[in-house]
Amino acid sequence: MYKFLSEDWIKAYMEEWNKNEKLKSDLRDFSASIKYYIEGKEGEAVELVVENGTAKFAGKANAHKYDFELWASPDNWKRLATGEMGPRSAMLTKRLKFKGSMITAMRYMSAFEESLRMMSRIPTSWEL
Repeated sequence: MYKFLSEDWIKAYMEEWNKNEKLKSDLRDFSASIKYYIEGKEGEAVELVVENGTAKFAGKANAHKYDFELWASPDNWKRLATGEMGPRSAMLTKRLKFKGSMITAMRYMSAFEESLRMMSRIPTSWEL
């Protein structure tokens, strides 16, 4: 079990990402740095760097500018990761906060949704 959005968790998530051939194929023209964190705990953020659909780096976030940032309350992250709440509705209702190019996000919406649903495959401890 990995503590949600810990450095070990994001590394396990990167492994899961790279096993997902459909996701990598759908994102073959997508490269970005993505920062994930729990609302109010930006100092504990983690990052995933994607190059042409493949996750190349996962670890602690730093102070540089990210292409995308995603954050939510612990409860909303859990609802997203367990599939109780869909990614699209989470964004539309602002339960999942988003910073970055909305045009790019909309272009890759099905892959974005898959990447969030994939969180349920990581053995996660929700004791934050």
